[in-house]
Amino acid sequence: MDIKTYISSGVIEAYVTGTSSVEESSILECVMKNNAEVMQAVLEVQQIFEELATSRAIQPPAHLEAAIRSKIEFGNQEISDGKIIPLTQNKTIESQVTNFPMWMKAASVAVIFGLGYMGYEVGSKSAELEKIAKNNTELSTKVSNLEQMNSMIMNSKKIELKGVENHPDMLADVYWHTSKKVFLEIKNLPAAPTGKQYQLWAIVDGKPVDMGMYSAKADSTMQEMKSVDNAQAFAITLEKEGGNPTPTMEEMYVMGTI
Repeated sequence: MDIKTYISSGVIEAYVTGTSSVEESSILECVMKNNAEVMQAVLEVQQIFEELATSRAIQPPAHLEAAIRSKIEFGNQEISDGKIIPLTQNKTIESQVTNFPMWMKAASVAVIFGLGYMGYEVGSKSAELEKIAKNNTELSTKVSNLEQMNSMIMNSKKIELKGVENHPDMLADVYWHTSKKVFLEIKNLPAAPTGKQYQLWAIVDGKPVDMGMYSAKADSTMQEMKSVDNAQAFAITLEKEGGNPTPTMEEMYVMGTI
């Protein structure tokens, strides 16, 4: 038996609060007799629960104990003058007498329920904190990406792509970094129809070179495209989803020279 695992399994807490099964309690009591570490762990948990019960204890009204005691018969029953007729002639009713006040039992139950509620609250708060931490991590990643993107832009050459004759009001920007990386920012282009997608082209030595597809589903309007050397111009066409090896000139929207 792994003692560390056994101690952290929760069986000790269940034993101390009286919620463990008879079998679990018997096993724990047997282990306590033969293992000082387990015995110490039980004593520590008992002390914690006692301190918690004391700190959470609520002083009952002075009249409450007297009212409860008046409803409970302790010791010998007083013999009344009236005649007592037993409901069942052959049945002996044995009453177990205890010196432990009922209101203290009720307080103990309240403490156990209180601990259960506290456990639920702690679990709920832990889940909430984990969610916040995850959101913060995602936000931190986005901020880091934006900072990197901003750094790229600061060290890039901006090429403005203006609308061609059939689309005069269209507009997009290309940022060509010193490392030859290319970033595309669409500023004024209509949403691509279903089954269509915008494709960026670089004109190199008079020939169009595929620079990749612009994704409308991305989080940012500025997206990194393919890298290129010695480009003389950039253009965007509307192509089938996934792109074409050569541009459809009739579907060109914007173009900009360097």
